Amino acid sequence: MSESISWKVVATYRAGHEADLAVGRLQACGIASRVDKRGATGLFGPGFSGDTVRGVAVLVPSTRLSEAREALDLDEAPQ
Repeated sequence: MSESISWKVVATYRAGHEADLAVGRLQACGIASRVDKRGATGLFGPGFSGDTVRGVAVLVPSTRLSEAREALDLDEAPQ
């Protein structure tokens, strides 16, 4: 049986399409990632792909967190 993966937030974006771009970049670097929309609905209603109130988080396995931060050119720790 395989170990369960511990996922950590690498970054939070204002809009879903920004998070999707980050996931694509991570996947191109061979880093597994996923989007957590946190139940977010766009400011102008469902299906709107602009800014959200809660933000959209990108998660990566905790063992790849520093690699992911480097791949996304992030300087600061997520808030």
